[in-house]
Amino acid sequence: MKRFLLAFIAAYVFLFLWGWLLNGVFLKDVYAQTPNLWRSQSEMMSLFHWIITGQALIVFSFVMIYATSFAGGGVMAGIRLGVLLEIAAIGMRLGFYAVQPIPGKLILYGSIGGLVEMIIVGAIVGAIYKPVTSRTA
Repeated sequence: MKRFLLAFIAAYVFLFLWGWLLNGVFLKDVYAQTPNLWRSQSEMMSLFHWIITGQALIVFSFVMIYATSFAGGGVMAGIRLGVLLEIAAIGMRLGFYAVQPIPGKLILYGSIGGLVEMIIVGAIVGAIYKPVTSRTA
């Protein structure tokens, strides 16, 4: 349980900061090109608890999947899980792109940023869940 909580907290802090950096800084101008697709800044802030909850659910799921199916595999197992989950997320983004007028470059940059994000989250979780080395006397 201790490793689970540590992995959850570390991955959540990274995911939160990366989400702000990617969406609030790097992609800010891309979002500004389509203001009619997004809530106003004040409305988003009034719903910020849903962002926090959503990110917590993503990290909880990631750590739970790692702990139940990838634990002991270390950093590389975490990275593999991150890449697999991001491939699924890219598929979802492509579906949204097909039905909503989201700019293609937002899908592209968001997918690249998401891949970086999930690789790092996987590395963090894998490092915390690194294989236990046995002591020899």
